Amino acid sequence: MMAQYLRLKADHPQTLLFYRMGDFYELFYGDAEKASRLLDITLTQRGQSAGAPVVMCGVPFHSMESYLARLIKLGESVAICEQVGEVGAAKGPVERKVVRVVTPGTLTDAELLQDKREALLLAVHAGARHRLGLAWLSVTGAVLHLAECEAEALEGWLARIGPSELIYGAEVTPAFEQRLKLAREQAGGSFTLALRPAWQFDAQLGERKLLEQMQAASLQAWGADALPEAQAAAGALLGYAEHTQGRALSHLQRISVEREDDLIDLPATTRRNLELVQTLRGEDAPTLFSLLDSCMSGMGSRALRRWLLAPRRDRSEARARHAAIAALQGLPAGQTAAPWKLLREQLKNTSDVERIAARIALRQVRPRELVALGLALEKARRVAPLLPTQDPLLAHLAAELEPPRGCAELLRAAIAAEPAALVRDGGVIARGHDAELDELRAISENCDDFLLKLEVQERNLTGIANLRVQFNRVHGFYIEVTQSALAKVPEHYRRRQTLKNAERFITPELKAFEDKALSAQERALAREKWLYEQLLDALQAFVPALTRVADALATLDALAALTERALTLNWRAPTFINHPCIEIIQGRHPVVEARLAEKSAGAFIANDTLLGPTQRMQMITGPNMGGKSTYMRQVAIIVLLASIGSFVPAAQCRLGPIDAIHTRIGAADDLANAQSTFMLEMTEAAQILHAVAAREKTPGRPRAAAQGMRAEDGLAEPGATAAAAAPSGAASSAYSLVLMDEIGRGTSTFDGLALAAGIAAQLHDRSRAFSLFATHYFELTEFPAQHHAAVNMHVSATESGRDIVFLHEVQPGPASRSYGIQVARLAGMPAQVVQHARQALQALEAQQNDTRAQVDLFAPPPAAEQPEASAVDSALAAIDPDALSPREALDALYALKKLQRREGA
Repeated sequence: MMAQYLRLKADHPQTLLFYRMGDFYELFYGDAEKASRLLDITLTQRGQSAGAPVVMCGVPFHSMESYLARLIKLGESVAICEQVGEVGAAKGPVERKVVRVVTPGTLTDAELLQDKREALLLAVHAGARHRLGLAWLSVTGAVLHLAECEAEALEGWLARIGPSELIYGAEVTPAFEQRLKLAREQAGGSFTLALRPAWQFDAQLGERKLLEQMQAASLQAWGADALPEAQAAAGALLGYAEHTQGRALSHLQRISVEREDDLIDLPATTRRNLELVQTLRGEDAPTLFSLLDSCMSGMGSRALRRWLLAPRRDRSEARARHAAIAALQGLPAGQTAAPWKLLREQLKNTSDVERIAARIALRQVRPRELVALGLALEKARRVAPLLPTQDPLLAHLAAELEPPRGCAELLRAAIAAEPAALVRDGGVIARGHDAELDELRAISENCDDFLLKLEVQERNLTGIANLRVQFNRVHGFYIEVTQSALAKVPEHYRRRQTLKNAERFITPELKAFEDKALSAQERALAREKWLYEQLLDALQAFVPALTRVADALATLDALAALTERALTLNWRAPTFINHPCIEIIQGRHPVVEARLAEKSAGAFIANDTLLGPTQRMQMITGPNMGGKSTYMRQVAIIVLLASIGSFVPAAQCRLGPIDAIHTRIGAADDLANAQSTFMLEMTEAAQILHAVAAREKTPGRPRAAAQGMRAEDGLAEPGATAAAAAPSGAASSAYSLVLMDEIGRGTSTFDGLALAAGIAAQLHDRSRAFSLFATHYFELTEFPAQHHAAVNMHVSATESGRDIVFLHEVQPGPASRSYGIQVARLAGMPAQVVQHARQALQALEAQQNDTRAQVDLFAPPPAAEQPEASAVDSALAAIDPDALSPREALDALYALKKLQRREGA
């Protein structure tokens, strides 16, 4: 047995091996020591192998999932080794093999997966010319995603995808491997890293595997034919997924090529600062997603989460959702309830069709899931007539809800209404589905009845009044006749056993029944297993249609949730227009408003936001706790909600093209990476400035952002793009939204003020992005006087005696003061400290007024004299490395060295 174990373990050296032995999964040697430590289970020894004690531990088979969940959460991978042979079929141990490998990115078990988020597996290939190929999937999904990007964009893609596991090739550079590990640390260890052989990351192999997967002759239909680096990543991804599942992923039927310009850029800092799916403390609520998610099913929640984290620049999808929400809110003639209410009632307790379909394809589905699938298909059939089909999107979804013909009927006929949890327990196949199984069950269940009838029959035939038909485990079934009645025994009785006062016989009829009865239960279970496999074979043809139904149900669930939220929270439909603008009337922060309502803490104070070509920046001042950060975040959240197709918390909203949302809000020391508050603040600000500068240099971006705009939006001719609608000379980063909160506060006053002024000038003059710039530096309130597209705004507050009252209203003009001392007093600062601070503040203000120097913070820097370029620089600038052969590159290098020696001389 240990020889068998060691052979299996050699194929999975880096993976914990769960080795099935009877009612336990055992682990041995190093695996046992590691599992004992991680799971806090007892480590034991049994016997010897190769002269040494066998160290082992184990977990019961019926509770394996709970132990698996703990190991996966700790980032471990587990190979599941099952007994696949028949006991006693051959000499030696029962045949075993690894049937699947469970890793953080390839989960399929319902017990291990989270209902509201996907476990994503990502492959990264470091290709030529600093290009990266990305491929990712959910094993329980039907879509394979591909992308290519520059090497420096990797962290942004990791934040966007949010993988559970990342695989990469063994031949990457040490620097690249270290970068992946650093990215994992920055993500809080939310994904694991797995090394794979370099040969698996091959573009030709990847293309071949993709063509086989899609059963196509070309990848052109998906726009994936010219992505060699992504194809290389996809080859490794598919190979790894097939290795873990023990079979091909037949349910994976679509390729989606993701391009950076297709989505609104939401960097990791933006997702964190806006608390989209996690609070700043790392909790799941209260967040924007927790507020939106009133979905009735896990697949609806996952769809809504995808929409929230990957909003598209193209507005056609969002506009279709707006129209669908409006249609669901309506009350058709003759109905007493709106479609969204009826829809949600039907979707309540709907099973996860998406994951069940995937598990059917992987042959991992359980009997009760098939029963749930049948019920879900019936619900889908009832949902379709409830949809207002005058809306194009809802009409399309109604058509997609049509269940595959014959699937529900097959499930009803084949699976018992209340089956056992597992096939191995029996009682899964419905009565009447298979005559042979029914007969075997009848034998097993009606054994006593048969024996009683046989006993009566034989007494009548033989005239032996005390004849008995009985059974024991040693001799099986027999007819017992006492010595006094032996003369009446018929000739066809065959002696089986002689006792002191009786003889035991067997008849051909009883022998036939014995053969059936003794093996009936075992044969019935084997028959059930065979029939279940036949059922899975038959269901494979339905998988594509089941995936289509699942997509439609998930989309409808998400739309119904957004409809419910819009009505319950008093949200309104936004309007998209073609020119750059963000116009929000009576906007509100939805999460803060909901929290105030929960605590009965009063009404949320709504505020307007007006940004356009002539007013691109707001310089926001006011006291701490006055609501500056809330106001800034609410603008970004309203923009995001409109972009995913949701109604928004505002009385009115008009929104132009948006290609990115950047935020620099709040700061905390990152001591683990030796970054102070100020260093972290400057790093994030630099990332934003570089991002909008890069966008400024990419003139094609606005065109992607404006696709789907219509002439009836009122600001463009038919077919016009955002580039055409934008003001002359506007850079494309004018389609970005930037939130800057208290920049420069982490250093000295003069340093911070100077940096804040420089950053504000860069955003206004060069980037031209929509910017909300909150500051306590009152010197910056002079900024709008010299910058035509900037305005001063402030959050209002007033004093009542020594108390401060925050009005939370955003009003034009600069704040008159910061009220810092009043806020300190509210925080419980000792009275002596507050009084001392008041006196010091008065003295400092008087001194500043007397000695204030007239410094122009916003004057452009003097033009620096450009040194004359050296001969080496000129020669280097003239070289195009991509156009050189290896020999020409070497010659050019020698020439540069020669020029360098001359200049040095």
